[in-house]
Amino acid sequence: MRPKTQDPGPKTNKKILIIDDEPQLVESIAVRLKASGYAVSTAPDGVSGINKFKEAEPDLVILDIMMPGLSGLDTLRELKQLNSGVPVIMLTAYGTPQSAIESLRLGAYDHLAKPFNSETLLEIVKKALQK
Repeated sequence: MRPKTQDPGPKTNKKILIIDDEPQLVESIAVRLKASGYAVSTAPDGVSGINKFKEAEPDLVILDIMMPGLSGLDTLRELKQLNSGVPVIMLTAYGTPQSAIESLRLGAYDHLAKPFNSETLLEIVKKALQK
């Protein structure tokens, strides 16, 4: 008798890149997205995130606003220059109306304050990928 394998959940061909410097948060988001059938890649900062964006060609990016080195807003500018059609969801622990407005002005799809409910993030991801 063969051992039972765990059902990996629904499959999708959508690729998501998470750019955030908080390893525990990245891991929890990645686990949740993978369980929902998404292919996930990660980067710990803006520079490596831009490189991963070029190589992985994701369908969606989840990006932290506050990171060491290249900020999330500067990273967003670069990503939008590379491919303006990829939706970017901005995350921040230090959400201000100004940062939300600026990220949306630069082309972000949505802005989510940490901590957030993973179901809320999944709904935003799903809606962004339907566009």
